[in-house]
Amino acid sequence: MLRQRVITAAAGVLLVVSATLAGGWWLAALFAAIAAVSTVEFVAMINLRLWTPEAIIALGFTLLVVLVPSFQPYWYLALYLLLILSIVRRQAFSFAAAGTLFAGVLYVSYAWRTMLDLRAQPHGLAWVLLVFIAIWMTDTGAYFVGRALGGRKLMPDVSPKKTVSGAIGGVVFAMLATTLAGIWLIPAVRPEWPWLALLGLVISVAGEAGDLVESGLKRHYQVKDSGWMLPGHGGLLDRFDSLLLAAPIAYHLVMWLFVTH
Repeated sequence: MLRQRVITAAAGVLLVVSATLAGGWWLAALFAAIAAVSTVEFVAMINLRLWTPEAIIALGFTLLVVLVPSFQPYWYLALYLLLILSIVRRQAFSFAAAGTLFAGVLYVSYAWRTMLDLRAQPHGLAWVLLVFIAIWMTDTGAYFVGRALGGRKLMPDVSPKKTVSGAIGGVVFAMLATTLAGIWLIPAVRPEWPWLALLGLVISVAGEAGDLVESGLKRHYQVKDSGWMLPGHGGLLDRFDSLLLAAPIAYHLVMWLFVTH
């Protein structure tokens, strides 16, 4: 099982890093594809049928959020369409489901839009890589420190295997890795290394919160994995859950601390 997870993770890292290096439509296409599959997983998770009008609207909304930044002022149109469907198809699609689906689409798609926006900034390649590094090192630190030290569970009713020691270890790993990698990738920010450490801390904490959010969703809807596409990992939501909360926060923090400050 561990070998399968490692192989899948390595292949995923290679694909993501390659697309990030290429940038442009290669990266946009990858992020849009991840968001689209995640939307399909979310639709299935909340017990809605695929290829219904509401699911098609959700998928279209996802692609517009990720690929068309100028669509942001018109997000409300998707909500209005879903609300109308909750009346027209009230026997199959409820008002509550309309709100849940709208929120879910933003949850699985907006992070990828912010990652594309981050890639377009000065040193954008480095900033996107730093976000991924912080997330991956959080996972690595949490796994190894948690296994080595064990101890008190973080939130056993949401994610039984996560420990407080692992969460702290993940944050420390992310702060160190983000600082060192940031100085190497963007030498100009060397004098501002404390802000790189802060960036690593914020991404790590947000990422761990994102992991817990997705775990809570799965428990609420009583599913083990969000999908099956990634051997050893489950679905794309399972693999990128940390990024979904961390990326938007990272984007705005980078803009504030390093780009517009």
